[in-house]
Amino acid sequence: MISNSNIPASGADKQHHNNGTTENDAAKIMRALNVEEIDVDLYQSIELWHPAGSRGAFGGQMVAQALRAGWNTVSDDFHVHSLHNYFLLPGNADIPVIYQVQRIRDGRSFATRVVTASQKGKTVLTCMCSFTKYADGSNASLCHQDTMPTNIPQPEELTDNIDRLKVLANDPRVPEHYRQRYKNFMDTVTPVEYRDIHNGNSEELLTGYMKPLVNQGQWFKTRERLPDNDPKLHACAIAYASDSGILMSAVRANGMIGRKGIGMMASLDHSMWFHAPTRADEWLYHAFDSPRTNDGRGTSFGRIYNQQGVLVATCSQEGIIRLTKGEQARRQKAADEANASSSSSPSKL
Repeated sequence: MISNSNIPASGADKQHHNNGTTENDAAKIMRALNVEEIDVDLYQSIELWHPAGSRGAFGGQMVAQALRAGWNTVSDDFHVHSLHNYFLLPGNADIPVIYQVQRIRDGRSFATRVVTASQKGKTVLTCMCSFTKYADGSNASLCHQDTMPTNIPQPEELTDNIDRLKVLANDPRVPEHYRQRYKNFMDTVTPVEYRDIHNGNSEELLTGYMKPLVNQGQWFKTRERLPDNDPKLHACAIAYASDSGILMSAVRANGMIGRKGIGMMASLDHSMWFHAPTRADEWLYHAFDSPRTNDGRGTSFGRIYNQQGVLVATCSQEGIIRLTKGEQARRQKAADEANASSSSSPSKL
C-alpha cells in the first residue's frame, strides 16, 4: 500500500523511469486524464478519445475527467473512496466537455461533490463522488477482502490485446468490415495497455462464439510511468481503465466473443469504490463477473487487485446489449429446436 501524499517508486520502477520514459510520454497520459480550469468550480476536457465502432467518446475517460474535476475542489488530505456515474448521452470527441462541480458537503471526514458533464448545453454524464481522509492506523477497525483469483495467467505470459487485433485485421477469413474495424482500433494507441486472460482461439474469434465464461478478467497498466507525487492521477487512470471490458463480460457469459452478433452495446452507469491507493503504472488485475443479462441489458461487477493480491477497487456497471436481427433469429431458432426436442422426448414416470 502507499501513502496518500506520495507514491514511492520501487527500484525496478526507477530503472524503468530512467530507461525510456520521457516527459512527453507522461504528458500524453496526463493530457488524456486531466482537465483545464476555466472558472471557479468549472473545468473542461483537454482531450477526448472516440473508440472505433463506439457511439461516442470513451466513457471511462469522461468518468476519469469528472473525478479529476471534483477532486480539484477538495483539500489535498482527502482521497476518493467512491463515485457513481450515469451516462446520459454519447459524448462528442470533437468538442470539449464542460465539467461543472457542485460542492454538496465539506465535513471533517468526508466531502461530496456532484459533477455535471455537458456539451452544447446538454448533460452527457453525471458523477457523484465522495472523498475521505485515510485513517492513521491508530484505531482498530474491521478489515477483510475477497481473495484474488488463483491459477490465472500472469501478465508476462500474455500479450497486448492490440496484438489480437493485428492478427484478425490481416486474416482473409475475417469479413472485410470487421477487418477494417480492427485496423481502426490499431490506429489509436490508448494510454492503458490491456492483456485479457482469454483472448479467444482462432475458431472462437472467427465464429464469434465461445464456451460461456464464468471466470473472466484482464491485466492492465498505463503504458508509461506516472509521477510519484500525484495520487489523483493514479486513481483517475484506474477509473479510466475500469470501464474497459467490464460490460463485455456480460456478453461472454452468454457464449459470445467480440462484437459479432451485437447490434448495440453502451454503458448506462458505472460505479466504483476505492479501497486502497495503488500505482496505475504497475500491473493490476480486473476480475469480471456478470450475474445477469435480461431485457436488453447486462449487469457486471469488477474487482481490481494489485500483484500482491490486495483488493484496491471494486466496480459495477449496467449497460445496453442489443442483438442484431440475425443473432436474434439464430437464438430463437435454437430455442425452438430445444423446446421441440424436449416435448418429443418420452416423459419419465
